[in-house]
Amino acid sequence: MGKISLEGEDKQHPMSDDIKSDPIKNDDIKSNHIKAAFAPVIEQLQTIVDSNPAFRSLLHTLGQALIALTAEPHPSETAPQAEPNAATVASPVLVSAVEMNGAAPPPATEQPLLTPEPVRLVARPAPPPPPVSTWRPAPTVTDEDLPTIATRCRLKAEGTRWAAARQAHLMAGAENDLDSEIQGRDLIARAKPLPDCFLWMCHRDGPVTTNMVHYEELAGCFDAAAAAVSLLDKLLQAEDDDQDAFAGALDFAAEAQSALRSAVYRMDGYTDSDQAKLFHWLRLTSAEQHIHIHRFMRRDNPADPSGWAQLGARIEQFEEKLQVVGQRAKRQQSLLNKLRYHVKLIHEHPSQERLYDWQKVIDTVNEMVENGVPPSNRDLRDLLYPLLDAMPDLELPKSFQLVVREIDRFLASRPAKPDIVAVAAPTEEVQRVAELLRGRTAVLIGGEKRVWAVEALTEAFALQELVWIEGHDQSYADFEPQVARPEVAVVILAIRWSRHGFGEVKAFCDQYDKLLVRLPGGYNPNLVAHHILNQVGARLDKAGVTA
Repeated sequence: MGKISLEGEDKQHPMSDDIKSDPIKNDDIKSNHIKAAFAPVIEQLQTIVDSNPAFRSLLHTLGQALIALTAEPHPSETAPQAEPNAATVASPVLVSAVEMNGAAPPPATEQPLLTPEPVRLVARPAPPPPPVSTWRPAPTVTDEDLPTIATRCRLKAEGTRWAAARQAHLMAGAENDLDSEIQGRDLIARAKPLPDCFLWMCHRDGPVTTNMVHYEELAGCFDAAAAAVSLLDKLLQAEDDDQDAFAGALDFAAEAQSALRSAVYRMDGYTDSDQAKLFHWLRLTSAEQHIHIHRFMRRDNPADPSGWAQLGARIEQFEEKLQVVGQRAKRQQSLLNKLRYHVKLIHEHPSQERLYDWQKVIDTVNEMVENGVPPSNRDLRDLLYPLLDAMPDLELPKSFQLVVREIDRFLASRPAKPDIVAVAAPTEEVQRVAELLRGRTAVLIGGEKRVWAVEALTEAFALQELVWIEGHDQSYADFEPQVARPEVAVVILAIRWSRHGFGEVKAFCDQYDKLLVRLPGGYNPNLVAHHILNQVGARLDKAGVTA
C-alpha cells in the first residue's frame, strides 16, 4: 500500500496492516475515533449545561455518584487473616521476576526462606454516600411572576453597586466602612421577604472582579432587565391588545436578558436565577403567542453588556411613546362619546335646526381628524352619513370637509340608498319646486354621483332628467356643453363637494342664461328645494318655466 511522506518520513495510512498488527497504534486510532464521535455530544451537553443551572447540578451529582461507584474496595480492619507459612512463601520480588520471565518457579528449598513480619491492615474510611439530588424540574414562570422578577433585578442592581464600592474599598486597603456594612445589611433585609431572592454579589464568598467596569455594566444590565420586564407587565395589564407593542417589548426583554447573562457570566462563570427565569418565560410566551423573537435568544448571539445605557434609553422612549398613544386613544374615545351625544340629539329632533349641536359635531370631528383619526374612519362615517344631507349651511373646517368627502365617496359606491339614511316627508317647498321644474332638466355639479340620489331628486321635482357632473376632477369643458343645453332650467352647484368656485360656474350660467343655485348642504330633496326657492324661486316663477 502506498505511503504519504511527512517531513521526510513515510507515514502509513491509518488502516494499513502494520497498524492493525500493532495493538498500541490500533488502540490510539480507536481512541481518536471515540473522541471524534463524542465531540458533538459534549458540545451539545455544554450548551444545555450553560443554559440550565438545574441540569448542571444534576450532572454534577451524577459524576460524584460514578466516582464513588468506581472507587477501589479496601479490606476491612476486622477481616480474618490467614497465618503465613514460612515453608511455602517465596520472596515476592523473586516470584515477580520469575513470572515476568515466563519460567516455572524453582523449588521452595532452593530459595532463601523469608519470615514476613506481621502486617497490620488499617481500613480506610468508607467513602461517603453520594449526596441526595435536590434537583427539581424548572418551575413554569407565569405572567404573575414578572413584577417580582423586576423587583429582584432592581434590588440586585443596588447590590451590585454596593459590591463595587466594597471591592474598591478593599482594593484601596482601607479599613471596614461602618456605613457600607449597614447598607449591606439593609440590602439583605430587603431581599429576605422576596421569594428566591439571593443577592449573590453581596455575599462574602460570592464572585468578585477587579475590573470596576464589569460591576457598572452588571448593575446597568440588571436595571435594563427590570425596565423590560416592567414594560411587559404593563402591556399584559392593559385593556387593549396591542400585538405590535407586545412584540416590540419581547425584543427588548430578549436583548436585556442576553446582556445580563453575559455580564453575570464574566463574574467567574456565575449564572443568575432571574436571568434564567426571564429567558424561560420569553421562550414559552413567544411560542404560545406565535411571535418570533429575532435576536438574542441563542448562546451564539449574545447582546453586549456595555450597551445597557442605550438599551435602557430605548425602552424608556418606547414606553413614553406608548403612553402618548394611550392618552391619545383615551381622548379620542372621549370625543367619540361626545359626538354620539350630539348626533343623537339631532336625530331625535329632525324638525329643528339644532345649530348648536351641529356646531359641536363639526368641531368634535375636526379635532378627532387633526389628532390622527383618518377621515375614512368607520365610526365617523356611520354616525354622520344618516344625517349629513340635512346639515345646515355652516362654515366647515378643512378636516371636516375631508370626512364629508369620504362619506360622499362611500355613499356613491352604494347601489341603493342605505336603510338608515333619514327620509323626511316631502315639504310644501318640494311640491312648489316640482310645479316650477316639471318636465324640465336640471344640472348638478359636484361630489360623487349617487344613483339613488339622482332618482330621489328626479322623482321629487318631476324632472325629465337630472344630469350629475362629478365635480372633483372635471374641467370647464366637461360641464359647459351640459349647461348650454336649451332644456336645462337650473344649474345646482354643490359647493361642499365641488372643486369649482361659485364665480367660475356663474360665468357659464350667465353666458347661457341659466339660473344658478348654490347648494351648501346635502342632496335631501327638502333641503335642495329650500335653496332653489330661496335663491331663484321668484325668477323661475316669473320666467314661466312651467308654461
